[in-house]
Amino acid sequence: MRQNSGLGGLMADQAMPRAAAGQGPVGGPGTVVYAQLAGIVLFWGANWPLMKLALSDIGPLTFCFLRFAGAAAVLALLSRVLRFPLLPPPGERWPLALVGLLQIAGMLDLSSIALRVVPPGRAAVLAYTMQMWALPLGVLLAGERFTRGRVIGALLTFAGVLVFFNPALMDWSNPAVLLGNGLLLACALSWALGATLYRRRRGGWRTPFWTQTFWQIAVSAVATAPLALAAEHARPIHWTPALGTVLAFNWVIATGLCFWWWAKSLTAMPAAQAGQIICLVPVTALLLSAVFMGEPLTVGVMVAVALIGAGILTTMRAR
Repeated sequence: MRQNSGLGGLMADQAMPRAAAGQGPVGGPGTVVYAQLAGIVLFWGANWPLMKLALSDIGPLTFCFLRFAGAAAVLALLSRVLRFPLLPPPGERWPLALVGLLQIAGMLDLSSIALRVVPPGRAAVLAYTMQMWALPLGVLLAGERFTRGRVIGALLTFAGVLVFFNPALMDWSNPAVLLGNGLLLACALSWALGATLYRRRRGGWRTPFWTQTFWQIAVSAVATAPLALAAEHARPIHWTPALGTVLAFNWVIATGLCFWWWAKSLTAMPAAQAGQIICLVPVTALLLSAVFMGEPLTVGVMVAVALIGAGILTTMRAR
């Protein structure tokens, strides 16, 4: 699987930065690597219900701005330890900024707004339907080809979305619910478009992994700030211990630690293999939301999750 940059929430969350050119597996994965990937799955999966909890005290766009700004600050401090530049080469700044706006700002801003009315487990699963959108976008914009495996994967994912949207699982009479679920599909589309633009660059990227991550998060913070100010300036922030904990978790754990683990895993195994493990993030989010927030796990929900999960894995294996 070609990796793309993003936050798992919290993007994703959430989303995963692609390794810089020249980074790749240099040895077989050991127990530590699998433990780190399991930690990523747990922390990124847990971040969806945590974000839902935090949004009772803060507007979604304001939350995203603080999330991006704090994560950028953590990465700026980390740059002193890892000795990576904060700015990409001049020719790659605007292209990477556009990718970041789509994969990070667009994906996470839209999903955070949707989380106000959509359960976190469902939200995470719908956000990870980006593979469904990536197929036609890749053909149209990046010169990719339809293959049997990728078509089957996209159709399985689409079937799962249809099950999720049937009247037994979603209240079609509630405009807020319709809008929230629509925003989640839009966030998946934004993520897929960013990933497609990232892949289509001829010759790859010269910007290091960590610089790409910092730059895209920082650009997303700058872009989200005026949106939050315009849309939520009248909404007060309730500074509670829960809100502070969730923000700190996003800055240090979901961003700094998890991206560090992700970078380490890519030095020990192929990105496709690591990516298949990361696909457990939405399943983890759904299970944690069911346990701690009472999100129902009906037969219909499980069928939809199974179809979408099968679609994601089939698409990744086809690459």
